[in-house]
Amino acid sequence: MEEHKNSNAGQGLGIAGLVLGIIALIISFIPCLGMYALLPGIIAIILSAIGYSQASKVNAKKGLITAALVLSIVGTSIAAWQFYIFRNAPSKIEQIGREFQKAVEDDLDEEDLEDLEEAMEKLEGQIEDITEETMEEVGKAAGEAIKEFSEELQEVAEELEEEND
Repeated sequence: MEEHKNSNAGQGLGIAGLVLGIIALIISFIPCLGMYALLPGIIAIILSAIGYSQASKVNAKKGLITAALVLSIVGTSIAAWQFYIFRNAPSKIEQIGREFQKAVEDDLDEEDLEDLEEAMEKLEGQIEDITEETMEEVGKAAGEAIKEFSEELQEVAEELEEEND
């Protein structure tokens, strides 16, 4: 068993690495922003590695420094993974779009396209048939429906008043 000297060598760098490692780990779990944890994570890894090296030279305690190094590596790894995902996302989305377009083109044949065009022409013809007269008829029908509805509401309100009295 090795004897640990009461030296603080590397402890300051270890604490700085631990703080930055914790910050990197927390930021790395934030969706869409986790990739920004790369910078504090890399700095934390460097500080922790230097602190570990200094502590090893004088045989000082390395527990805190090891924890800082582990946290830094985990936070930086998660941030790097998010960076990779976001960097490759546009090409994956384009690929999915091309595959979808190809599937649609494969499913639609000439007969389907002709049927679709016929249906569109019928709809256009029906839209053109709407004139001012038909709009007036629709307006009158809507007005009558509203009038009947309000009369029914009035009757229900009167019945409720009678029941409450």
